[in-house]
Amino acid sequence: MNTRILKDRMQKWLNHLDETYQAPEDKPFIKIAEVVVILPALGFFYIWEYFNRCNMPYYLYFEIKDSLAVLYENLMPIIYISTVLSLMLTIMVPIILKTRSKQLESDEGVNGDQENGTQKKQRISKFTVYVTVITVLLGLLVLLKAYHFDLRIIAIFLVLGGVASYIYLFESRNLGFGLAILFAFLYAEVRANLDAKYRMNHKPTMDIVLKSYSDIPIMREGEKCRYILYKTSNYYFIKDPCKRRIEVYSTSTGEMNSFSSE
Repeated sequence: MNTRILKDRMQKWLNHLDETYQAPEDKPFIKIAEVVVILPALGFFYIWEYFNRCNMPYYLYFEIKDSLAVLYENLMPIIYISTVLSLMLTIMVPIILKTRSKQLESDEGVNGDQENGTQKKQRISKFTVYVTVITVLLGLLVLLKAYHFDLRIIAIFLVLGGVASYIYLFESRNLGFGLAILFAFLYAEVRANLDAKYRMNHKPTMDIVLKSYSDIPIMREGEKCRYILYKTSNYYFIKDPCKRRIEVYSTSTGEMNSFSSE
């Protein structure tokens, strides 16, 4: 009895995979123009979280180009992985479609309707969509492990990514896109905290000379206390844990500000 039930469920699942994929028909409420606004906000959110981790008020040094630079830096690994996945899918999807179309031809028989057969050959099955989503999630797994995300965080992101993909592809594009935005901001928060923690642990130094400060370096490589906390288009942020202060050097005006930091 149990074996029969299991076979019935397996057959039902196989039939489900063989069904033609149909995208949700709801109209998207977020357009490309609104995405252009969301992306800089995502970059500012990353910087805000980064400096919160460092106990520093970044809003005093607000620059929109810093947000774009952060987005570019963080998107490059994603673009690289997406390129690799695109090549994989370019190879995998035609093979899957060819295999499924051959199965359909054998089921239809020699005397099947030619027009309906052509339509079925061109269709995209739910199985193909599932394979694509799983491949993308595997790419996300590689990215998260490369940045040393905690296993618990990785599991949360994979589940959220899978749920967002399913809802976007099968239920509601608007709700799925909203979950994708939430996913992006959660990713930015975790990345910002990890990057700030890495910087404060490794304490990088280098020789830095600004024209406005003549030939006197504002930092020398190998300093024991001071290290580069962050670099933007117009500012160097140097932390001195010994004095519990953060120094901010402007590359354009030559001004230097400092404030205490625990």
